[in-house]
Amino acid sequence: MNRVGARLFALRRVFQQKRNGGGHGHAEVNPGPPVTYDYAPIPFQPYNKVIGELNSKFNVYLAIAATAFVASFAYALKSDLFIYEAAWRPPKSYRERK
Repeated sequence: MNRVGARLFALRRVFQQKRNGGGHGHAEVNPGPPVTYDYAPIPFQPYNKVIGELNSKFNVYLAIAATAFVASFAYALKSDLFIYEAAWRPPKSYRERK
């Protein structure tokens, strides 16, 4: 057990992180100039015009998604994907089964 413990302790030293910033001997990477609001976009169109165009586009997306959801749910019900008859209803009499 003593040899196993010593080997585990040595393995721990291999994977231990350096405490002095990596210790690879190279310089820090320059991240560039400080970030300011100079590169922020400046609005150049009226707010109501832009929001109207975007809302009409998003309403079309919503209508298409809702139609696709209703169609897929109706198809799932028609093809008995949820197994409604077998799972939630009590079993029919032997004479009524097809």
